[in-house]
Amino acid sequence: MENSGDHIGLVTSVKDGTAQIHFLRGSACAHCGACLTVGDSEMEISLPNTLGAKEGDRVMVDLSPKRVVQASLLAYAVPLVLLIAGVLVGSRIADWAGLVLGVAACGLGYLILRIVEKKSTKKKSFQPTMTRILDDCE
Repeated sequence: MENSGDHIGLVTSVKDGTAQIHFLRGSACAHCGACLTVGDSEMEISLPNTLGAKEGDRVMVDLSPKRVVQASLLAYAVPLVLLIAGVLVGSRIADWAGLVLGVAACGLGYLILRIVEKKSTKKKSFQPTMTRILDDCE
């Protein structure tokens, strides 16, 4: 059964346990960034070949919408909240302090994101996964 995070792609190459998968880009994929955009209507992604797919296979790939929302919130909300907090705290001291603390807090937010990114890359928690190989008649 398909869910809104399922996408059908074509395996274009397999090398060292990784499958290169080519997709037609849907409207929900417009600015996600999980895949490499190849053209106006196409995208590609490299994923661990956990299903043993071969070149030419059509595969179902799942990228949970929940994970996309979580990644977006992390990427945008954390630095923004820290920027605003830094400006508010610093502006109680002086205008220049608000600017300095705001920028420093925003920078801290991006540092936190880099740490989270490294941990999530190891866990592969935000990475799409191949869920099944499709038959020719599917």
